[in-house]
Order: sequence, then C-alpha cells, then structure tokens
Amino acid sequence: MSALSEVAGRYKLASYWWLASELVRRNPKLELRETYPNDGFYDCLSLFGDGSHGPVHIDLNRVGSVHVHPDHIHFTEVGELMSQENPHEAVKRIEEVAGLTPAIKAPASSARVVTLRVMAALMNYLVNDRSRWDLRMLTPGSSGYAIPILDTIGMDQNKSPLPEVFRDVADFHAFLMSSRFAEFFVPGRFWALRRGDDVVAVFDTQGFVHTADARTALRPLYARTGRNITQTMVTALAGLLP
Repeated sequence: MSALSEVAGRYKLASYWWLASELVRRNPKLELRETYPNDGFYDCLSLFGDGSHGPVHIDLNRVGSVHVHPDHIHFTEVGELMSQENPHEAVKRIEEVAGLTPAIKAPASSARVVTLRVMAALMNYLVNDRSRWDLRMLTPGSSGYAIPILDTIGMDQNKSPLPEVFRDVADFHAFLMSSRFAEFFVPGRFWALRRGDDVVAVFDTQGFVHTADARTALRPLYARTGRNITQTMVTALAGLLP
C-alpha cells in the first residue's frame, strides 16, 4: 500500500492548504485558485506565476499528487510530505523544481497572504473535527466543484443563497455590491468555508472574512495579535469553531 493511499482525505486537504499558503507567503506574486484539469477528472489547488525557468504552474491534486508542470508530473505525494520532519524542506524542493526564487527573508504578509494563511490554519485546526469541513472557490457561474452563487439568485428572490452567512437577501446583495463581486470577479478571490453542505463563512482575499456575526478585516487583526496567524484565525472565527 502506498503512502498516499494510507492518508485520509482530510489530511491531504489540510496539508495541501498549508503547502499552498506557504508557497504564496514566500512567493507572494503566485496566484492561487481551484482548477479541474482533464474535464474535472482532477480537483486541484493550483498556483500560477513566473519563475526563473519561465511560467510557473503547480497543481496540488486534492486527492492525489503534486504536479510541477511541465516536467515534474507526480513530483511528490502528500504521504511523502507528511513523513518529513521539516515540512519546509518540501516547500523548498517544490520551489527549486518550479524555478521559484524567493527572497532569503519572506516579505511582510499582505492582506491577501494573511487571508490565505488564515484559511490554511483553519483547515489544519479543523482536521479532526466530527463535521466535514472544506474550502471551495466561489464563482459567478458553474465551474467544476466551485460554488456558483450568482446562478442561485433567481431561485428565490426572497431568500439568501448563503443563509448561514448572509441571513437575508438584503445582506447578501449588500455583500455583492460592497465587494463588487460580479464587476471585479477574479478566480481565487472568494472562497467559501463549508461545514457539511452548509456555507458558514466567505473569505475575500482582499483581506476579509464574512460570517453571520461580522465582516472582519484580517490584516489589522493580524497586527493586533502580534502577527500570530493562529490567534488571528481563532479571534476572527470564534463563533464557528468547535
């Protein structure tokens, strides 16, 4: 039995979120979004950018391997990553083959990077909870496993399509207008936190998390907690955490 087959899906998901957030923290020009290669056969967290070898494209297959395109398909598996005493070595290996050249000292985390790091910390915090948790990209229309929130608006004009976050349709439309969701939509900007089948929070990588209780600006909170990502995550999402 391979190391990959012995790793439960929840650990793969948490590990790949940490790996993706760490790559972006060290290489903040990388873009992160969901992709579904081969007509949805794969379900990936994908990173795109530029490196010393040319364009960078890294796929973290949520149920499979790490692919560093074009020359390192099946470069490593999550079981191999989890078997290493120092997980940061895996980050450096991926950077090397992808042609990424991060600064010796990572730059200060922007609002986008803080948001992605909070999301990764959250998935690792929840990894052993009884409920099934997931993070999925929000999109205007249907695309792979992403959540198409604008497609749902016409279903019931008097009901919020995300009632666990925006309690009524007025709150939901206020979110769409304030974030300019449709006008300035970029894949990977918005992500939904799912508990089971319910969306219970929405992350905007411009630096915010929306819950039923509040809209929280994450980078100022990160500064107030002494740049502690765990404390930032717990403070922002205390009402949702088990």
